[in-house]
Amino acid sequence: MSVDNTRPSEHPEIAFSNGRSYLIGYVVTLGLLGISLLLVQGHAMSAFNLMASISVIAFLTTIAKLYYLFHLNFSEAQRWNTLTLMLNVPLLILSIGLTAWMFQTLYDRVMMH
Repeated sequence: MSVDNTRPSEHPEIAFSNGRSYLIGYVVTLGLLGISLLLVQGHAMSAFNLMASISVIAFLTTIAKLYYLFHLNFSEAQRWNTLTLMLNVPLLILSIGLTAWMFQTLYDRVMMH
């Protein structure tokens, strides 16, 4: 694959990168995180429903980040972004699992019986 180095902005990996996409990703992510903050601060629902809602919001936030910030595209030109996703998914699953375990056992470890 030959790439014309005189016009780097036309390279397929750079073509998807623009400020508008990053701004939209930032605003969407910030909005979703704000919604989760309001749900937690307002005690808007029961504990189980709150955890389920925050899990859904976290999933939507992850999708927004993958689309707008990582520019995830399964085309041949964007294979490095796909590789980045595959390397980050185990870390994401591990961090979510350890956080869930930490909060599940927090009461037993902190409160006096």
